[in-house]
Amino acid sequence: MKSSPKLKINIFITGLAVFIILTTATVSDASVRCVQTFLAKTVFDPGPVDGAWGKKTATALSDFANYHKLEFTNEINRKNANALCDEIRKFDQPLNEAVVRRFQVNILVDDLEKFTGRKQLDVSKLNLMISLSDSECYFRIARKQIESKKVEWLASGNFSVVGGIVKFGRNRWQTGGLADSSYLIEQGALAFTDDYLLHGTIPYFHLFVSPGEIAQKPMQINFDGTTYDDDQKKLKPDKPWPKVYPFYVDTWQSGIIHFRC
Repeated sequence: MKSSPKLKINIFITGLAVFIILTTATVSDASVRCVQTFLAKTVFDPGPVDGAWGKKTATALSDFANYHKLEFTNEINRKNANALCDEIRKFDQPLNEAVVRRFQVNILVDDLEKFTGRKQLDVSKLNLMISLSDSECYFRIARKQIESKKVEWLASGNFSVVGGIVKFGRNRWQTGGLADSSYLIEQGALAFTDDYLLHGTIPYFHLFVSPGEIAQKPMQINFDGTTYDDDQKKLKPDKPWPKVYPFYVDTWQSGIIHFRC
């Protein structure tokens, strides 16, 4: 059976259209890859260098242009990838100049804490203490039974102060259960002002958990300008350390955090 002239024409047109589309896509992909390859050498991450234009590539190119105060003659989109490739090839400034990226975003503190897994501490209104030069600083956390006055040590470890911010290092909880060193390192957010007032928050495991007992999440203890125990002034009036900060837990116990360098 012979094909009709009309069928042959349709097949030819269809084949030509597919060829044009594939050729255009190949050229476009190469242009997109050109843009991505260029951006990949900078701090403006375009995502994978795969020739696929997406929001990440467009955002990276826009951020790059804004940082270097460039005005492209073509709009930043896939359709103009070839022209954009030609324009950025002419860029002659050092590609490693940008070391910080700034974003205009609004996010609630609670959402930021969930996203980063870290407690946030606003120190913008605090007159922070300077950094400590001591190489070995230690802390201990304890609970004190209100009626019996019995003190039991719960955690201990080392810390440093950088720009007034407390950085918890190696530490160990004695309470068992869920308690481990990551809680203070990841969720402890404390700062000293220059008069040694304590601000911020720490996770606090106040119950000893034996094998087989139900483990509980830590309490969150907040410090809002907490002053240190006056008794320490009498012990070493000429020394800035140690410092002991009491805090409220419940009607059965109070808490203590002890810093020394």
